[in-house]
Amino acid sequence: MDFVSHFRNSAPYIHAYRGKTSIIWLRDRVLDSERLRSIISDLTLLNSLGLKLVIVFDAERTDTRVNERQIIDEAILQSLISEIGHHRYTIEALFSQGIANSPMHGAKMRVVSGNFVMARPAGVFDGQDLKAQGRVRRIDHLAIRAQLEKQAIVLIPPLGYSVTGDILYLPPEQLVVELARQMGADKVIIAGENPLPITKGQKEMSVHELNSILSQESSDQDAYLELSVASAVAAAGIARCHVVDGSADGSLLSELFTRDGVGTLIALDQYDTFRRARIDDIQGILALLKPLEDRNILVKRDPEKLQAEIDHFIVNERDGMIIGCAALYALTATQAELACVAVHADYQKNGRGDALLHSIEKQARQDKLSELFVLTTQTEHWFVERGFKPVSVSALPEMRQQLYNFQRNSKVYLKTI
Repeated sequence: MDFVSHFRNSAPYIHAYRGKTSIIWLRDRVLDSERLRSIISDLTLLNSLGLKLVIVFDAERTDTRVNERQIIDEAILQSLISEIGHHRYTIEALFSQGIANSPMHGAKMRVVSGNFVMARPAGVFDGQDLKAQGRVRRIDHLAIRAQLEKQAIVLIPPLGYSVTGDILYLPPEQLVVELARQMGADKVIIAGENPLPITKGQKEMSVHELNSILSQESSDQDAYLELSVASAVAAAGIARCHVVDGSADGSLLSELFTRDGVGTLIALDQYDTFRRARIDDIQGILALLKPLEDRNILVKRDPEKLQAEIDHFIVNERDGMIIGCAALYALTATQAELACVAVHADYQKNGRGDALLHSIEKQARQDKLSELFVLTTQTEHWFVERGFKPVSVSALPEMRQQLYNFQRNSKVYLKTI
């Protein structure tokens, strides 16, 4: 696919995400990588497209990661503060770059950080005072919102401040979840280890499926922590959480602006649905039907006719895009015609047509229909393979025979359901 096609196909996602709040967690492998510079450029682009971004970053490397139940004494705290300060100033510097002929030229980004997170001591665990180990007490979400409305990017380090003026370390895996919950974020994006080896290449799943997978995996496996946090994010009521390989160039953009993404999406809502069509689906259906109409496989339908018949259609919606449709027209009390079966070219080998047919048959049975007719000029074998049998035009109900177009000479098939 060329640049123009890619750019056009990204438009629905740009519209969908504009004005939405995303929590971005940059894991240690991203911070210790040359990839950070390109990730900052990509985050700047997301901000310019209207996404509201809150960025959380790790404090330490994986091999020296602080356990949430580890005692954090003064020496460890000072080491963490030093590491956090280094990451913060590096990120702020990269957001400030503006060299000509670079992705950041003219961006003029504003990055804001501050005392947005109030914390409390984690307290005593197994008889031991965890000292500077903290937990989120409250997040000043209104102050963060005010900065986001000014198109600033808000940077949240894994530190919080107590009512006594103490600095407390906050495990970022907990901070991300609390930020998302208290901010009412629209989505969370975790840039860390590649999740696909654990998820066996699955690019979207429910939280139930994810928890089932995690229960069979070792907690020290790469991306286990990221996916565990994704599960906690879903439990907090956040509709979507993306986990991507932070070391892969362009992974954030590819995940958000392509239909299938490159990471794993955990969705509370139905990411891939079959439902009754609505008026606002008309343009999507027309775009789906046009290639088939141009090849004379389907009879052309204008927008007005489609609007009048929209209640007959079932659509397959995938992340806001109509990728399949079919229509059911009742002919008698027990008979109906199946029409306008269309699947987007990118999904024609993924069983979408079968799923559409299943949805139509389910709807037909609910409507007490027992026979489905279909008229086709070029796809008869597909229907035969799915239980349709050839019949003559005279087998059609009389009212449908009167509308039969003898010039098209469509073949008629019938299936008992």
